[in-house]
Amino acid sequence: MKNMIITIIKISIILFVFLFCFVQYFIIKEYITDRKAVNENKKVDYVIILGARVKGEKPTKSLMERIKAATEYLKKNPEVKVIATGGQGKNEGVAEGLAIKRELLKNGISADRIILEDKSKNTVENFRFSLEKIKNIENSKNILNNNEKNQKIKVLIVTNDYHIFRSKNIARKVGFDNENYEIYGLPAKTPLISIPKSYFREFLSNVNYFIFQSGNQLKVK
Repeated sequence: MKNMIITIIKISIILFVFLFCFVQYFIIKEYITDRKAVNENKKVDYVIILGARVKGEKPTKSLMERIKAATEYLKKNPEVKVIATGGQGKNEGVAEGLAIKRELLKNGISADRIILEDKSKNTVENFRFSLEKIKNIENSKNILNNNEKNQKIKVLIVTNDYHIFRSKNIARKVGFDNENYEIYGLPAKTPLISIPKSYFREFLSNVNYFIFQSGNQLKVK
């Protein structure tokens, strides 16, 4: 009986390690591919910065890396609009989207380029509410121009490198998956101290998402 328990434990450990490495392969492959596309100066119409935790009114290190990566891209591409996403969570002094907007303004990004989304509570809502704003803007353009826009709307998602893979899958599920949109990722650095915790937590989140949530209806009507 004891030997059987030990064998089961060993098999469980091996399966866990295999699954962990399998998931990490796709996470790393996704952000390497996206980094290459950005380095090739892929042009987009909108940048979406995904919200993350705010301490008081100040972005955490992980969120600051997202803002930094987005700022660099926005300065190189002055015609691109940016959506600062994230509502106000527990123990946060301001909405994450507002904290992002403040930092972008400090970094020299003009206010007329920044679209604030400050109601979302999670990544799904980040994308759902951002898509609504993009649709409203594009519909207004079409009405003003009295024509339909035939080319795809290109969207760049900014988040930490470990989060790119799941974020893009959620974005597709919400509605960024049809003939009207193309999505890319801009992987921001993950602070060194956060890497073990972030990658392990993201592994669990990916397993949970693809097993329990990926079949859910998330699309914006």
